[in-house]
Amino acid sequence: MLVVTVTESTPASTTLVVSGELDTSGAERLLARLDRLLDQGHRYVVLDLSAVTFCDSSGISALVRGHARASAAAGGLRLSAASAQVTQVLEISGLARMLGLKSTVDSMDAVTP
Repeated sequence: MLVVTVTESTPASTTLVVSGELDTSGAERLLARLDRLLDQGHRYVVLDLSAVTFCDSSGISALVRGHARASAAAGGLRLSAASAQVTQVLEISGLARMLGLKSTVDSMDAVTP
């Protein structure tokens, strides 16, 4: 089961710690949380993926859709601190470059265009 927790929130950005498996049900949970945050006016989101143990195509789709939704809201989505397995999936899919995967969590990463 995927758990999404807000750990830091400022007017500029919100940092979410994502833990568990980013599979079909996890992807739905993550997208629902991102949708709620964006609907509440949060535009820049940093996802701390250090506790994600698995990511499949559903997870990749959720990250792409979350990025598109944040961009449409004149914001951004950044990824950080992914495990080795998740980093490999993100690099193979091209998301590591597209979403600016960082090795550490820094909420200000989401603020840069």
